Amino acid sequence: MSLLPRIFLLGPTASGKTELTKFCYDNFSLRLINVDSTQVYKDFDIGSAKPTAEELKKYPHDLISTINPDNIYSVAQFKIDVETICNAINPENQIPFFTGGTMMYFNALENPLDHLPETKAKTRLLVNQELKKNGLESMYKKLSKIDPILENKIRPTDTQRILRAIEVFYDSGKPLSSFYKKNKVKNEVKYPLLKIGLYPSDRKILHKVIEKRVDDMLKKGLVEEVEQILKKYPNLNDSFSSLRSVGYKQTYLYLTGQLTFEELREKIIFSSRQLAKRQLTWMRKMSNINFFDPYDKCLNLKVTERIKKFLDQS
Repeated sequence: MSLLPRIFLLGPTASGKTELTKFCYDNFSLRLINVDSTQVYKDFDIGSAKPTAEELKKYPHDLISTINPDNIYSVAQFKIDVETICNAINPENQIPFFTGGTMMYFNALENPLDHLPETKAKTRLLVNQELKKNGLESMYKKLSKIDPILENKIRPTDTQRILRAIEVFYDSGKPLSSFYKKNKVKNEVKYPLLKIGLYPSDRKILHKVIEKRVDDMLKKGLVEEVEQILKKYPNLNDSFSSLRSVGYKQTYLYLTGQLTFEELREKIIFSSRQLAKRQLTWMRKMSNINFFDPYDKCLNLKVTERIKKFLDQS
């Protein structure tokens, strides 16, 4: 494992991570590494708020647009890819700078992973059809029977984790919780680490920014983007994790006649707010984060000073 100092920049959706990342890149010698589980997919551009092609020329990121959306990209593979990148970095002129909002990925970079089984595509499709037929409440009740330990740790509204647990049970015959390591040691990190967290002081401002971002995505052609994705990848459906992501899931439902356009907008806004809430909950539970208010007019100056101090001590 590379012992280079590393910097994490994490925050909820629409909190300004991209602009702060660009500022940091302009002022320090950094290797930018994407930590967004949707931006990793090819052709998922507008709905993931992926930097534009022009921005990526000036601010190159590893692990952006590297995976076809009809393929599986696991947390374990992300961790392997990160170590491959970091081991190839010249320590004299680059610092790995991880930027994004997928908290599970950030957690994996600090802590050992459970070795969880992969699930089959046909099982994911089966479970997804079951969800559509019976509803999420029914799926949660099923989870309580097959994995009561995990049921106590998952909210009844957490669709992705509920479905994942049922998929694993169908394929392995074992509850997902049985694969979790007992007495797992936390914080396996050996390298100097600075964690910068964008934590909005005013949730109402964040909600307004989210609403504007959704409107901008729809104006830029989110619906047309998903139409093209479905044509390019004919096997793709909402049993794949790529199409379960916020924005893409709702647009898929709209294109398959399950939502009106007015409902599409409102569903994306609601789901984005829920995502931001989950991201902030993750952040509150994580250790040693240096929190900054994204609406602070002195944000760039304060972050610069903190990074300089960290690099001086590393």
